[in-house]
Amino acid sequence: MTSSWHVLGVGAIGGLFACRLQSGGALVTLLDRGDHGNNPVPADVTINLSGDVVGSHTFPSQRISDAQEIEHLLVCTKSWAIEPAIASIAHRLSKDSTVVIMCNGMGHAELIEQYLNGATLVLGSTTAGCRLTTGGTRQISGNGATYLGNSRPHPLAPDWLPFWKKGVPAFRWADDIRPVLLAKVALNAVINPLTGLHRVANGDLFSPQFLNQTDQVTVEIQSLLTAAGKLELADALPDQVRLVCLATAENHSSMRVDMDRGQQTEIESIVGWLLHYLCLDPPATPLLSSLYKTISHADRTLSSTPVSEG
Repeated sequence: MTSSWHVLGVGAIGGLFACRLQSGGALVTLLDRGDHGNNPVPADVTINLSGDVVGSHTFPSQRISDAQEIEHLLVCTKSWAIEPAIASIAHRLSKDSTVVIMCNGMGHAELIEQYLNGATLVLGSTTAGCRLTTGGTRQISGNGATYLGNSRPHPLAPDWLPFWKKGVPAFRWADDIRPVLLAKVALNAVINPLTGLHRVANGDLFSPQFLNQTDQVTVEIQSLLTAAGKLELADALPDQVRLVCLATAENHSSMRVDMDRGQQTEIESIVGWLLHYLCLDPPATPLLSSLYKTISHADRTLSSTPVSEG
């Protein structure tokens, strides 16, 4: 038995997971949004990996506009690009399709439900580290852990999981994915805005210059989690922030990379979601709210054309 997957959003993470699924035995096709003129079929694409794993993977590619129905779709776009991305591929989805969303932030299911045509929606979270080098190689900076789970809690795991288990390090299926997603959003809401705004590496958040701000933002996010009744996540957050910052001390957060490149950030689906949707009566969060307003304003005033692939 094999499993056919299409990948939409072949940036650093999308390219990495395309390679991992292929290594797990899946048939993987990359979706191409480009204009190829008179060429009827986009060229095959080769992705090179370096770091913890070194290798080269070649994939067929298809235009999004093709008519062939998609069996399994992995989406790895930036969070702000997910709605137009799914809308562009909706004609290829049906009740027999599965759509896996591997994007930062929360609130995606509500945005894209209208485009799914009855497809099963699976949400994912990964702490794998990967960046694109200037030569286009995917530089792996950490295998991390990867979780998938149905958008609505469901006890039965899908029959395509063996390909993920074989190809993806530290992979887990979550009967309820929501706590996993919320824990990552809370963690990202501490690390991403501070590293992005101050243009520092993750480990710098525990230096004397930034430690007070790191602690304050952590406490403010804990207060939001507590107000939402997520006490265990609130209690675990300080240790998680410290652990991740020290383990990835030299890494740059995705928000810092976006801001360095003059591209739109994912602040809205991370911090904006926590501030506006986590609880009905949110407590005061002066520093977190200030970071959100500053970065949101910078996003709105961008003059460059952003890149939507994660």
